[in-house]
Amino acid sequence: MTGKKWRIPPCEICGQPFDNVFEATDHMVEDEGGDYFDPKLILPGGYQLMIGSLLRTIFESARGNQRVKEIVEHTYATLYAAETNPRKMKKFIEDLIVTTEMVSLEHEIKDFLIENNEKEDENDG
Repeated sequence: MTGKKWRIPPCEICGQPFDNVFEATDHMVEDEGGDYFDPKLILPGGYQLMIGSLLRTIFESARGNQRVKEIVEHTYATLYAAETNPRKMKKFIEDLIVTTEMVSLEHEIKDFLIENNEKEDENDG
């Protein structure tokens, strides 16, 4: 993925910066005196898929794969927003949408320019 990296704003209360969405949500939950945020997917038969823990594990295991890390962060942020007060995550979600759309637009422009260059080369040859 190229383009602007999704930037997580610092804490509005204390100004602490965050390297990833997991740090940010942990901090917000801690500030509210809550427990660790670990959303679960309830499955038939009373089983639970610990989706929050799964996403954290994938994020930590993705070492060099920035695209995987971004997808996991975006998924986790969406789960957090759905579970809590969406206004707290509004800036994160807005940044995510803008970044995603800008990257998509960037790819479309590059593809368009490459196609036009190839057509011009064919016409010149």
